[in-house]
Amino acid sequence: MTNFHKSSRIVLALAVLSVEACAPRNSLVTDNGATSLSSVDANYTETAHRAIQYMLENARDSIVGDDSFDPTRPVIVASSVDLNNFNMTSNFGRLMGQSLKIGLQSQRKNKIIEVDLRQGYIPIVQGVNAGEFLLSRNLITLAARFNAGAALVSTYSVALNKVYVTIELINVDQNVIVAAHQFEVPIGPRTWALLKNKEFPTDAGEILRYSPPGAATSQSYSKPWPFADNG
Repeated sequence: MTNFHKSSRIVLALAVLSVEACAPRNSLVTDNGATSLSSVDANYTETAHRAIQYMLENARDSIVGDDSFDPTRPVIVASSVDLNNFNMTSNFGRLMGQSLKIGLQSQRKNKIIEVDLRQGYIPIVQGVNAGEFLLSRNLITLAARFNAGAALVSTYSVALNKVYVTIELINVDQNVIVAAHQFEVPIGPRTWALLKNKEFPTDAGEILRYSPPGAATSQSYSKPWPFADNG
C-alpha cells in the first residue's frame, strides 16, 4: 500500500472519529424493557424536587439578556394540564402542580403566585403553528398585576404504563422558554387513581387488591388492575 493510500485512510478515520465526537449522545434512546404495568408508584415529591433542581441548573442565566430567568421576581405556578386538552386536568395534575411548587419554593425564595383552572386562568394555549405553546392572555395579565417575571407551567401525557410530564419555565415579559425538563412516572395503582379522580378506596375497587403475577398472596386477578372496573 502506498503512503498516499495510507494517509488517505488515516484522514478518513480521523474524519469519522471527529463526526462521532461531535454527534449528540443519546439522540436516539431505546428502551428494550417490556411494557408492563407497575405495582409501584413514584415518589411524587422527590421526583418533582429533582426535576425542578435539574431545570433550574440549566436555566438561562441573567447574563444572557432580558429573556432569562429573574430569580428576584415572583413566579406563577399553575396546575399541570392534560397535553391533549389544556382546559382539563385531574387529581394527578393538581398534585403534580403542588409538588412542583414545593420543589421550586424549597430551592428558590421567589414569591409564588398559585393559579389553577378553577380560577379561570388557562396556563398555556396552542399557538398558530402546531406544537407551539404560548402563555395565555389571562396568565400574562395576572403576571403583570403581580410583577411576575416567570411562569412555571407543565403538561402531562398518559401512555400505556407511564405518565410523561413536561415542565417549562417561561419568561413572562418575552414569552419564551428559559428552561425545560421532561420526566416520567410509572402508572401504579395510586397514579391511576389520581388520573381517574378516584379519591377513596371504595372508589378504587379492585386495584387495591391487585397483586402482580407470581406474588405470594391468597388472592389474585387475571385482569390488569387499571381495567378492573372498565374505567
